[in-house]
Amino acid sequence: MFGVDFSELAVIFCVALVVLGPKRLPGLVKKVGRWVGKARVMARDFQQQLENEVNLEELNKMTDLQTRQAQAQMPPPPPEFTGAPPPDTPTYPYSAPEASAAADATTDDTFSHAHAPGDAPMPHEPEPVTAADTAAPAQASLDLSTPDESHLPPDDARRST
Repeated sequence: MFGVDFSELAVIFCVALVVLGPKRLPGLVKKVGRWVGKARVMARDFQQQLENEVNLEELNKMTDLQTRQAQAQMPPPPPEFTGAPPPDTPTYPYSAPEASAAADATTDDTFSHAHAPGDAPMPHEPEPVTAADTAAPAQASLDLSTPDESHLPPDDARRST
């Protein structure tokens, strides 16, 4: 690719050995090897991405061509065909009769069904807050001085602490 022969690589290696010395040269060779490896991986990924894009483009062209060919081979639909079922036949033999368009226009289905048809829904009005609601609840007086020991065994059976 760059036209570097073995003799040129040997000269570069000898100069690096003299300049860097035998202690730092192995570390530098590792770093250069890693960089070259990363560059190869990046080049391979880039090439695969380009190939995938080209393949995708070719697939799109092929599918477009096949759809055009299939549409050209299909006979045109009859002029009376609209895609909807005829109006006099039900869509399903056990289906409910369809409501007329006039009945649908008068039905307002934007509100809850809890009110009568045609009635407007009641606006939400929160209950007024009274002074009794804001007062702190009364707490029952608890006698904490003597604990309830009815569920405990007698004193002589307890462990001393």
